[in-house]
Amino acid sequence: MKAVNSDLYHVVLKGEVWGHTIAPCAKGAVCLLANNESVVTWLSPKDSHADCTSHIPVILFKNKYWTLSLRMSKCIYRHIRLRKGFHNIQNVHGVETLRIPQLLLNEKKRTQARFEVSSEPAALCVACWQRFHTLYSEWL
Repeated sequence: MKAVNSDLYHVVLKGEVWGHTIAPCAKGAVCLLANNESVVTWLSPKDSHADCTSHIPVILFKNKYWTLSLRMSKCIYRHIRLRKGFHNIQNVHGVETLRIPQLLLNEKKRTQARFEVSSEPAALCVACWQRFHTLYSEWL
């Protein structure tokens, strides 16, 4: 977590104050962060009002805004799945924000790409096919 200079940003969507004694970045705070989007505040740079892709998620702890680490984001937004037609923009109380932080979206896409299965059969080179056929032709 890094402290954010709040003078450079304006609050787009205010979340709840982190009221626990344990720091939100501590490993023991995982159960408190799990699926708890209510503690996330979205900030926008003062020079960019229209574009929600520039919004950053932060958490208010000890009267300062702190950025979310990737581990914290994974814990908070664990319930969000990248389904077909997923759009990372949401409208909450008339305010347009990102659904999940951009860094986490990139990480989820990278993970999802590892598990994608092609519907086309795997292409074998001719030498591999011939070797397979000669080794196992008696079973075919």
